[in-house]
Amino acid sequence: MAEDDGPSRTADIGRRLGDARNTIGNYRARLIDAGLIESAGHSLIDFAIPSLRDHLRT
Repeated sequence: MAEDDGPSRTADIGRRLGDARNTIGNYRARLIDAGLIESAGHSLIDFAIPSLRDHLRT
């Protein structure tokens, strides 16, 4: 997700990682429950913590 400048498509993340859709869905749910990411629309997710993207890029 840090590679993207804004919200990320879950399909793109799955393609980058080479994981199955259900695996990405499980990670997505866990990260939302942990408060690290949030839904940003249909099939889109984004970081929930301000500046986390910038921090991960450095």
